[in-house]
Amino acid sequence: MSEVRDSFKRISQMGFSDYFYNRLLTADVKIRAMFHGTDFARQKKALIDGVYVLIDYHEGGPLGKMSIRRLGEKHNRSHMNVPADLYEIWVDCFILTLSEKDPKFSASLELQWREVLKPGIDHMISNY
Repeated sequence: MSEVRDSFKRISQMGFSDYFYNRLLTADVKIRAMFHGTDFARQKKALIDGVYVLIDYHEGGPLGKMSIRRLGEKHNRSHMNVPADLYEIWVDCFILTLSEKDPKFSASLELQWREVLKPGIDHMISNY
């Protein structure tokens, strides 16, 4: 788990959000449309905060549990309407950006990241 946190510390200081959103917004037309009019300075901070929430949720932290519930509600069909298939694209874009920007990225680290992201993402999808 500390390897995932260390990885995120490394890349969050390298402009990761810019690279990630450049990739995500070109990955699917539906995603690009969802971000129309978005304040990206705010969104980039939200990405960093959200990833820390996913990590805390995986670790069983109370802040992670509360925040994932809120994120799930915010992204459900009644609000932002983010369907399940777009989460897979999000994760793949995240991992691909990590692979390019984290100098210590490895197959083992990718598996650790996927294990960490999965519970929170699954919870959000279940709230759709």
